[in-house]
Amino acid sequence: MIELADPGLPTYDVILSADDPPRGPDQGPTETREPAALAGRLRMGGPHAVRLTPEELAEDSELARYAEEQAALYEHHLVRLSLTFVPRADGPRLKFANVALHLTSGWGPKPVAHSMDPIRLTDPVQIQRVRRLGPQLSLLGADASLGEMTRTVGYTTNQPLVQALDLGGSTPAWDFRPTAATDLSGTYPLSLVVRCGAGTDTELRCTVTAGVEKPLLRRFSRELPDPLRLKAFL
Repeated sequence: MIELADPGLPTYDVILSADDPPRGPDQGPTETREPAALAGRLRMGGPHAVRLTPEELAEDSELARYAEEQAALYEHHLVRLSLTFVPRADGPRLKFANVALHLTSGWGPKPVAHSMDPIRLTDPVQIQRVRRLGPQLSLLGADASLGEMTRTVGYTTNQPLVQALDLGGSTPAWDFRPTAATDLSGTYPLSLVVRCGAGTDTELRCTVTAGVEKPLLRRFSRELPDPLRLKAFL
């Protein structure tokens, strides 16, 4: 196992466009109108790519040997990026966000996400359920009260905050969802090892998607263009 230096990713504000037209009227107070774009809420960092050669991995003899054994068929590249959720007291709550990558190459084996980090981040959340039993052990609904017996059952579950998708495929992504305990805020470092054919040029494109509820759930997305496009020939 080796540790690579933090590349100090440059960050960019990302403005997402609405995927569908506003459903509300264009007139009326500003706070009641549906937004045409989502701005000032997300910042992207990177990407930064490092080719994982035997020389780069020399500090770990096992990793260096693996890279050398694979060199005739494959190359491996460490790609790092980040997503920052900017807190806004006056803005709608983010209901989800997604960072989707698309890996393509002109020839050779299809590039894939060999590994990803994080794979899954969760929040422990306390759940309570009330069980109600009535005459002859019938299960009672929430509104029943006459002659019922109640028992509160508590347990802890783990709600996913971040999940990696399509590990081993060419369309890896990270999905972000707020939990009962945690809103989407702060910076999340993201990294993946891309495996591609030896000697090929691989392009990495990125689409960022987010959803807010104001007043209905709306979806915003953008495939980042130059110079914000996450495009790298690895």
